[in-house]
Amino acid sequence: MAHDPYAEPDGGSQERLNGKQAVLLAFLLAASASGAADSPGKVAVAFDQVAPSVIRSRLELVTQKLSARRTAIASLFEHVGCAADRLTEQPVRGSKVPNVICTLPGTGTGEIVVGGHYDLAERGMGAVDDWSGAVLLPSLYQSLESKPRRHRFVFVAFAAEEKGLVGSTSYVKQLSTDEKSAMRAMINLECLGLTPPKIWASRADPHLLTLYAQVANSLNLGVQGVNVDRVGDDDSHPFLSAGIPVLTIHSLTTETLPILHSVRDNLKPIHDDYYYAAYRLAAAYLAFLDGALE
Repeated sequence: MAHDPYAEPDGGSQERLNGKQAVLLAFLLAASASGAADSPGKVAVAFDQVAPSVIRSRLELVTQKLSARRTAIASLFEHVGCAADRLTEQPVRGSKVPNVICTLPGTGTGEIVVGGHYDLAERGMGAVDDWSGAVLLPSLYQSLESKPRRHRFVFVAFAAEEKGLVGSTSYVKQLSTDEKSAMRAMINLECLGLTPPKIWASRADPHLLTLYAQVANSLNLGVQGVNVDRVGDDDSHPFLSAGIPVLTIHSLTTETLPILHSVRDNLKPIHDDYYYAAYRLAAAYLAFLDGALE
């Protein structure tokens, strides 16, 4: 996450939410806390679950060398079956490494983009920010690919997020008008495993937020929202600016924020249970979106 080191995430107030988002988030949080089975509604979701040990072993491939990170992501995509014409690299102006893109075809015309950035800040290993998000992309492809999907899923490991969202901005700029129109959602994975999964509620599309809550409650994970408007930015922003619905899943709090862009950003702060919960939630959510969105 490209962030302001002197800022703090907003975990409690809803002052930055618009009226509809504030009411919706308050309702979802209350429903989650009460354990109400019919608010906002439990759903059945199915996906091929990758074992916790595998998820952890892929996380442990983290390295500070940017070219090695790119190679590891591409190799993992190939390992789970995303190869040949499904796996491409998109050059990014201003970056020495490209966006790495894996596409899962769908039977319909709609598209869902799932992203995380694989570059890192100058200090630390960049394990949290954002290897934790980017390295989940091959596992999510693996979880979805065995069943026919209505939507085309595009998994993008973005380059140069820390330089100012360069990779994601380049990606959006290269989309045609028709490609933007086909895009139903952009789901961003950012800084996972420090705490239980959370969403950036003030940026989230209200409909995506409602669907997220249904899945989170169905998995008994509940709904937690921490807004990071005053912290910095992430790769969902270029999509949001293009009028595409977005939702970011993260794990940041006021207490965990100082880990980013510091020598503490390594594997140690990542809690296995929280990280695996983020994987399960993301996989279930994407499978649910495939049926719930147009």
